[in-house]
Order: sequence, then C-alpha cells, then structure tokens
Amino acid sequence: MLWACPVSATADMDSLQKVLNHVLEKKTMYDAQRLHEIAKTKKVLAHNIASLNERFYNYQKLFNDYKSFIHDSAYVYCKKLNACAYLLKDPNKINYARVNMGFVLISAGMFKEGMDTLNKVDLKYLNNKQRFEYLFLQARSNFDLADFDRISDYFNKYNAVGLRFCDSIIYQNNPQSYEYLSALGLKLLRTADFKGALTPYRQILKLRQTYQDSAINFSCLSYVYTGLNQPQLAVPLLIKAAIIDNSHSTKESIALTNLATYFYKQGDAKTAFSYINNALADANFYGARHREVQISSIMPIIESEKIDGIEKQKRSLLIYASIITSLIVLVIIFAFVTLKQLKKLRIADRIIINKNDDLNAANTLLVKVNKTLDQTNRTLLQTNVKLDEANMIKDEYIGNFFNIHSDYIEKIDRIKRSVEKNLKEKMYDEVLMMLNRLNMKFERENLSHSFDEVFLNLFPNFVEDFNSLFALEHQVHLHKDQLLNTELRIFALIRLGIDENENIAKILNYSVNTIYTYKTKVKNRSFIPNDEFEEKVMNIKAVKDAAVDQITNESALL
Repeated sequence: MLWACPVSATADMDSLQKVLNHVLEKKTMYDAQRLHEIAKTKKVLAHNIASLNERFYNYQKLFNDYKSFIHDSAYVYCKKLNACAYLLKDPNKINYARVNMGFVLISAGMFKEGMDTLNKVDLKYLNNKQRFEYLFLQARSNFDLADFDRISDYFNKYNAVGLRFCDSIIYQNNPQSYEYLSALGLKLLRTADFKGALTPYRQILKLRQTYQDSAINFSCLSYVYTGLNQPQLAVPLLIKAAIIDNSHSTKESIALTNLATYFYKQGDAKTAFSYINNALADANFYGARHREVQISSIMPIIESEKIDGIEKQKRSLLIYASIITSLIVLVIIFAFVTLKQLKKLRIADRIIINKNDDLNAANTLLVKVNKTLDQTNRTLLQTNVKLDEANMIKDEYIGNFFNIHSDYIEKIDRIKRSVEKNLKEKMYDEVLMMLNRLNMKFERENLSHSFDEVFLNLFPNFVEDFNSLFALEHQVHLHKDQLLNTELRIFALIRLGIDENENIAKILNYSVNTIYTYKTKVKNRSFIPNDEFEEKVMNIKAVKDAAVDQITNESALL
C-alpha cells in the first residue's frame, strides 16, 4: 500500500499540529476501519481454508495487517504462517515466515528470541526484496538492542553488527535504489554523520514507498535535523510521521514519544502530556514491552510538570479568590456608605428640583419675551432694510432726474432763443429745419441709457443674478456696449417697485400687450415657476444689501 503525504511540505508547524490533534481525536474510527478490513480478510480465509496456497496468502495478509497493530494477533497468525509454510514444503515460504516471526518478536522487545529466529533464516531461499527486508531487520534489531542496553561495551558491539548489515545492503544494491538509500541513510545516522545523512533521506522521500516506510523515513530525517540543531525543520517531519502512524492505526509510538519530549522541553506540558498518554496507550494496545518501559521513564517527568502546573494554577486561583473576597467586603462597605449618602442626596435633590422648577418657569417666561422681542427686532430690521434701499434708490434717481431735467431745460432754452430769433427775422424755413432736427428716438435711447447706468450703479450684479434664474442656454447675452436690453429693463423697473404693466409701458414707450408678452416669454424660459419669478427678482440685492444682510444675520443669532 503506497502513501502520498496529505500535508504540504511547506506547511507550518501549527497547521501540522492541528492535523495531528484531529487525527488523534479520530483514532477510534481509524482502528475500527482497520478491524473491518481484517474481518473481510478473515471471511476470505474461511472460504478458502482448504487450499494451502490460499491459506498461506491470507495468513500473510492477516499478519501484515496485525504486525504493527496488535502484537498477540500478529504472533498467532505468524505461527499459522510458519505451520502452513512447512505443510507446503516451500523453502522460500519457510524462511520468509521466519523473517516475519523475527519481526514480531523484536517489535515486542523480545530481542534474544527474535535474533535467534532470524539467525535460522537461510538467505539463499529468499528473493531480493525478502533479503533486503531480512538484512534491514537485522540492522534495526541490533541498533534497537544497542539503544536498549546503553552500556558502552554492548552498545558498541551491537551498533557495529548493525552497521555491517547496512554495509551488506549497500554492497548488494543499486545506488539509486530505495534499498541502497535506506541502508546508507541509516548507517550515516547511526555514525552521527548528520550532514551526510541529509542527501539519502531527502532522495528516498521522493521515491514511492509504503506508508509504514514513509513514516519511518520522516522520523529518521527528523532525527538528522535534530542532530544538526534545526528543530524548526525536525519537528514538522516528526509530526508528519505521527500523522501517518495514527491515521493508519500503526501502533508505533516513537514519533509521538519524541514529540512529547520536544514539547516538554519547550514548556508546553499540556501538549506533552496528551502526546505521551497517546503513545503509552498505543504501546499498551500493541503490547510492545520495551516501548512501554521507554515511555514509562519519560512519563513521570511530564506528569510531574503537569502537576506542578496544576498546583501553580491552584495557588493562583487561591490568590485570586482572596483578592475577590477582599474586594467584595470593600464593595459591601462602600455600598453601605453610599446608601447613607444617597439618602442625603435625595433630600437635597428634592430641594434642587423645586428650585429648578421655579427657575424653569421664569426661564420659559423670559424665552417667550425674548422670542417676541426678537421677532419685533427682525421685523423692524427688515423694514429698515427696505427703507434704506428705497432711500438709496430715491437719492440716486432724484439726482439723476435733476441732471437730466437741467440738460433738457438748457436744450429747450437754446431752441426757444433760436426760434424767437428766426421768427423775428421771418426765417420760417430755418425754424422748420430746426424742428425736423429734433430726434425723439435718440432722446429716448439716451433716457434709457441713463436709466441703465443709474440702475446698474444701484444693482451692479443684476444681470448675473437675473441669469442665475435660467438654464445656460436661456440666459441673456448682451452686446459689447449694451448695459441692459428691453427684457432686463422691464424687470429692472419691477425690481424698483414699478410692477404695473401700464406704468412700465408708459416709461418704456411700449404698449401694455408688448410688456405682457415680454414678461410671459421671459418667465417661460426660466426654471423658476411663473408665480414665483417676480419674487425671486425682488430678492436680487442692491449694492449695499450685503452689509445689511450681515447685520440681519447677527441680529437673528442674538
């Protein structure tokens, strides 16, 4: 069965740890799946029990399912496998069954029995794959025994034997093969050549392999990085190995045990305790006694750290409880004092409320008076504004009226003297010629021009303000030397208060209907409703209105 790692190689440690914790929560489900697969194989075995070859094949399959899952069951089916091999009288099957028995015994920590069994294997009957499995198991067995004994003499002895088995695999296989790389990596790891071990383990992880082998290789590469003092690279690999073991119900607890040790050293006793308990549960489930001993040596240390953490929490809780109790007592005292003060405050509040009611009543009356005065002031101010504007217009137009009239009186006087002179001299043709020279149209234009100048002097922004009442395409556009046109002049008179069509017609020398037509045409062009248009015109400000507006606004604010 091949395995493809479900986790990205660049995933960070936190993400991997979340995956591992999720897998540990679902361990029971994974175990149930493994048992279901085993049950199916047992059914097949029951149907084909008569055939020795089929029986051997199914015993081998059941052994493979149990060998890293439950030791006792693996041992039972390995014995049946051996018996079936002898019945078949097949040297290959007999010797390979011995290799399997050696694996079961060594996995349970029975090193002597396992090695005795392996030493009975005749290599000439094994194929290349089986031979590699045998040699690698021999190397692993001797390395495990060296680590278990720990005494330097025996450690060096068994370690040297294990290295010789690695050399045998290296000598017999292609340098690019899985077997060669696996043996080379293990040899360099055991000789503490961690830099050298990086290359074979990196290469081997790129090859297709079983999930059990991928977990072992992740653990070995993690050990290499630990030896190089690179825990940031070692720990994610160890977590991956633990994920593979637990998601396939492999009761191999090395990865979880090493993770628990790492997190304990990092001060994370909670995580360390969880992982070491899971590792111990796996070891008990499988029945690996030497793993149980190894875990039992670490577990009390982690448990003591967890207990210390709990004791610290208890002490902290006791301190917090004492502080909270003291605060409650203080709150009760403050509450009693506060209630007494509140009674006094309520009496004072009643007095203040009564006084406030009296003041509010007086304030309400004052506000009403102020509003009345303010309204009166605004009315007076508006009246004054209108009077000021009327006075300003009156002064401007009276002065202009006297100037124009004095000009006309002088002109009439000149004409009178000239006529009298010509009549005395009986020059009647000259009198007639003089009268013909009088141009009333020109005089009216002069009068209109004078009116325009005086009006624009009073309302310098009249044209712009008037145009603001129209869309751009309907605005009035004057000639270069033109001050006002007829339309503007009609509404200029309206702005001065001359709003009767008859009066406007007399002043401008137009008929009443003409004036009405002009007004209607102008109003229809504006976006202002017709009944509001003249009011908007009346709101156009005179030259002094800005100052008056400021006074009005200040008065309104007051």
